[in-house]
Amino acid sequence: MSKDNVKENKAPRIPRKVTFIEAMMLLIIIVGIMIWTALVAKAPTAMGVLYCAIVCAVYGMILGFKWDDMFVNVLDVVKTAMPALYFLMLVGFVSASWIASGTIPYMIYLGLKIIHPSIFLFAAFLLTAIASMVTGSSWAIVTSLGLALGGIATGLGIPLHIAAGAIVSGCFLGDKWSPLSDTPNLSAASTGQNIIKLFTSMIPTSGYGAILASIGFLIMGFMLPTGTSADTTTVTELMNGLSSNFDFNILLLAPVIFVFIMAAMKYSILPVLSIGVGIGMVEAMIFQGKTFSELTKIVWNGYVSNTDIKVIDSLLSRGGAMSISGLVMLLFAAFTFAGLIEKIGVLDAIMEKLLKVIKSTGSLVLCTLITSIITVYLSSSVYVSIILNGRMYDKAYRKKNLDIINLSRTITEGSAYFGGMCPWSGGGLLVISSLGVGSWSYLPYVFGCWGAIFFTILWGYTGKYMQKAEYDEDGNLISAELADTAES
Repeated sequence: MSKDNVKENKAPRIPRKVTFIEAMMLLIIIVGIMIWTALVAKAPTAMGVLYCAIVCAVYGMILGFKWDDMFVNVLDVVKTAMPALYFLMLVGFVSASWIASGTIPYMIYLGLKIIHPSIFLFAAFLLTAIASMVTGSSWAIVTSLGLALGGIATGLGIPLHIAAGAIVSGCFLGDKWSPLSDTPNLSAASTGQNIIKLFTSMIPTSGYGAILASIGFLIMGFMLPTGTSADTTTVTELMNGLSSNFDFNILLLAPVIFVFIMAAMKYSILPVLSIGVGIGMVEAMIFQGKTFSELTKIVWNGYVSNTDIKVIDSLLSRGGAMSISGLVMLLFAAFTFAGLIEKIGVLDAIMEKLLKVIKSTGSLVLCTLITSIITVYLSSSVYVSIILNGRMYDKAYRKKNLDIINLSRTITEGSAYFGGMCPWSGGGLLVISSLGVGSWSYLPYVFGCWGAIFFTILWGYTGKYMQKAEYDEDGNLISAELADTAES
């Protein structure tokens, strides 16, 4: 028999998916890579994710998978993220134009007016929550307003670790809930959901949790002794700095009100945001004296604040389309990794074991929360937690006839806050260095986190605010119920 005939008769190699033991070994390697990237190399998260993707690709080829087949799955996963990429680009435009118009500075100015010793904890929570919601950044608020509020707390005689709990609660509320933040956008993209739908679905968890936290901080504020001679010069300086550099008036709230009303009326979010950017640009020309040429550069490159007040300049120098370029690269790296790890069967192998102990919707939600939290502490990355858990639980939620928006909400609630509470994550290290407190000391006082988790578990076990959906045998959506939100 000729060599050619031998080659023709040779059966093609059939790839096999990983076993549970192999899946756990790969996860250990992935966790090791992410910890090394964050703590040793101090490199961008995207690089660690890319290294993990390379490991999965190599192991997949060892198992017999062809690169072309694996890459097709990567493209399928990336396809789900495209709407989020367009939205993120507009988010950069929104933040830059609304800072230039004075909208975001005005909202922060209004928040600063409520600072008072007896309600300091409540005010600190509310102010940082407002600032993080309108900027979409927890890190910027921690290092600017958070730092200032920490100094005020010391002057008032309020224990710094308790004040840090209120500050972290507010800063990371916006980080996990604001449509302008990268975290909920990543959650929505990794599960193929709409960011506004995710925002709405989190009202019964993050919204109710914020109310519970507010009550807790109000009660605790009246119970704590405060100094009689409070030094509020920092607050006065911030307010004077904002009012002297921007022309404030009530009309500056117009773009925010417009976007929220249109979104509530279920209009498509991309054109609504585009109009919101336009309103902001017009107001920047009318009230702040900006030219169209200046605004064109601002919405692309971001707003640069030059008030000579460090806290304000740190807080307002941001936005623009280019500000999300790093996140876009992270998204591509993340979905490459997700597509590869999914194709070789790592997530299926783990989920098969978990499904043996998951019997109800409540236990599924609880398990999702627990693994999301654990993943943050193991990988020191909120992004990795969202990506892995979002892909791993997808089939389980479909089998329970649950709309995937429930999964998106749960992984967000189980990941975002812990980015500021894990002492070896970027957010945790930032809080520790900015406020000078250990993460374990303020962790019990992050009421915003614990309140949202309480309601997430409660709705999981009671079935309230859990949107249902119907899927075919292949997991494709047939129909979905109207969202059972707090408004219904």
